[in-house]
Amino acid sequence: MAFSLQESIELMFSRELSFHGRAFVNNQALSGMEIREFDIDGYPARLLYNPAREASVMADVSEETIRNRQCFLCEEGLSPEQLGTVWRSPASQEDYIFRVNPFPIFDLHFTISLSHHKRQQLEGYFADMAAISHDLPDYTIFYNGPMCGASAPDHLHFQAVPSGNMPSEVIARKGQHLEPVYSSISGTISRLCVWSNGSYVLRSKSREGIDSLFSHLMSCAPIFDSSEWEPRVNVLSWWEADHYAALVHFRRESRPTCFTAEDPQERILISPACVEMSGVAIVSSRDSFNLLTADKLKSIIEEVSLDKISSQLMENKLKRTQAELAVGIFSEERIEFSFNAPYSAGGKSYKGDFTASVKDGKVLFDGEIHDQIIFTSSEENASFILKDVTIGVEFHWERKEDQVFAGNLKLIVEKGRVTAINLIGIEDYLISVISSEMSATSSKQLLKAHAVISRSWTLAQIVKNKEITASEHEYSACIVTEDELIKWYDREDHTNFDVCADDHCQRYQGLTRASTEAVREVIKETWGEVLTYDGKICDARFSKCCGGIFEEFPYCWEDKDMPYLRKQFDNKSETPLPDLTIEENAREWIYGSPEAFCNTTDQRILSQVLNSYDQETLNFFRWKEKYSQQELSELIKSRSGVDYGEIIDLVPLARGTSGRLWKLKIVGSNRSRTIGKELEIRRTLSPSHLYSSAFVVEKEGVTASGAPASFTLVGAGWGHGVGLCQIGAAVMGDLGYDYREILLHYFNGASVDKQY
Repeated sequence: MAFSLQESIELMFSRELSFHGRAFVNNQALSGMEIREFDIDGYPARLLYNPAREASVMADVSEETIRNRQCFLCEEGLSPEQLGTVWRSPASQEDYIFRVNPFPIFDLHFTISLSHHKRQQLEGYFADMAAISHDLPDYTIFYNGPMCGASAPDHLHFQAVPSGNMPSEVIARKGQHLEPVYSSISGTISRLCVWSNGSYVLRSKSREGIDSLFSHLMSCAPIFDSSEWEPRVNVLSWWEADHYAALVHFRRESRPTCFTAEDPQERILISPACVEMSGVAIVSSRDSFNLLTADKLKSIIEEVSLDKISSQLMENKLKRTQAELAVGIFSEERIEFSFNAPYSAGGKSYKGDFTASVKDGKVLFDGEIHDQIIFTSSEENASFILKDVTIGVEFHWERKEDQVFAGNLKLIVEKGRVTAINLIGIEDYLISVISSEMSATSSKQLLKAHAVISRSWTLAQIVKNKEITASEHEYSACIVTEDELIKWYDREDHTNFDVCADDHCQRYQGLTRASTEAVREVIKETWGEVLTYDGKICDARFSKCCGGIFEEFPYCWEDKDMPYLRKQFDNKSETPLPDLTIEENAREWIYGSPEAFCNTTDQRILSQVLNSYDQETLNFFRWKEKYSQQELSELIKSRSGVDYGEIIDLVPLARGTSGRLWKLKIVGSNRSRTIGKELEIRRTLSPSHLYSSAFVVEKEGVTASGAPASFTLVGAGWGHGVGLCQIGAAVMGDLGYDYREILLHYFNGASVDKQY
């Protein structure tokens, strides 16, 4: 018969106590402990007098002492009578050994040590702690940090005691005196408002979720001594029926000043650890037991806990933490830039105008050669200017302009050119993206919707890049044969940064594109919000105008099913969708003017959505493009590098759900070839980018050789049509739809959740 972990360790406990050794004696002494009950500001607390705990209370945990003593959690330092139960963590696959604590605080008190020697550090091991609590549902697991009561800071270990022994734990389990601080798809973090500052309760449905919450919380906590490897912390963890929970106490001091007081009437030998921070004070000295009062215990806990300012700063950081993003701006053989404030690199400070170029495949700057160089500034409003940045690459609005950026600047060499990369927080990046992609005067609901999808898309690309990097299979975005070129454009070129600054990813023009208070406000209000589907961040695509029906993902990019990117009318009609993969239906649809949110010519709304250079183009919903035979044949040769001769025909072979072509056969007098997907078609048939690939072909006249004299492309929509339709969303915002309603209209079955 297999025993549960709880049954196994309790059997071990009974067996070890039967030896009548040290564990037996000290456990017997628990029944004779003197106890005083306190009331601290209406909250219960207890004081225990336990002389057997003197070794722990008075432990010298200085670096020299630890270095010179034998570790008493390693095998060679254990008493022969100590038994052990081995348990393997499903999180880290590390082995832990459960042993009876020879110096117990409570009955059934266990020590849980890592099977090999590793310093007391919770980073990377909190998931193990949560897993233990799951397998011991009647116990509370706790961890004392290296300077927070751990008597063995050189060996990673936890402790386990029966649940309900510590007042703070009981209060937290009941959900009392909690104030919400932070929530995300991982779970929630609440402030525990008893006794002191800096105590937080975490809850999550999954082990991965609570591990993510804990990592985020720890990353925001202050470290008061640079020689220490983690914030000063005491942690309790337990399992509550259907979710994981933890209580985290952050602190400033290791021991209170009364511990070393010279006056015997002031000296109280108490070394606060997890149980003290949670309402159970333990002293091993009779004098300390007699001197300690409720007021003194309160002042001791307040002294070692975080001060109010540190706690508030931590919470501010918790709510506003943003990951750093690497944005590729542009590449040139030589770039010019200017720092508006002091920036540092390689121990030197720079301000003013500079240039960087390529030499021997590396960056040449300030007379020195670098593999890469990163310029950083500690000044709050520091910025830098990159000169002659090309925007709208290969689009009809392509131009150069000087651009101003916040954050830091990284220079590398790619393909014989210097690449400028802006290192910036993702939320600061989004302020510019929203102002660059949209008019900063757009409606608030539209701006909020765009903030969520831009954030979602960016984070999804980072995840995708990590997956591609980790994969053993080479990522390919192209299928090439003699007769066929099927290519899609995603982010396969971005190996040295997360996203680029142009329409290939999202328009990002730094501080150049003036933002308004409205844009900053929507970033603040949606901070950390993303679209999710089935627990994962959505690859949230968007384009200018879908043309009336949404396109599906596989017709534009790789053959991957995205359940939240489905065909649908861009209206609230329940009319059955036409099958636009059928040529006759597509022709009728493109020549029509169906009801759709994006079917608008309202300049007031369009001016909210479009920047000035976007308004240079007025035909979004339906459009025409006409080429003579000479224009088209020369254009296709120039854009594709293939000499088709005279163009005999453009034959639609395959359409997506919005009528967009994803396979088009070019028939020429010299050769024929099939091209796709939608962006490759658009790039081939326009000096910049054709508005969309949802078009039909009309041929007129005949040349002397018998080829068509001209081709007219009659089309629908602007862009790929997948996901959010910007013009349609603008109309929805103007009609009074909430940003969540807008998002869920365009992303079928998704939900809006807080990621951080």
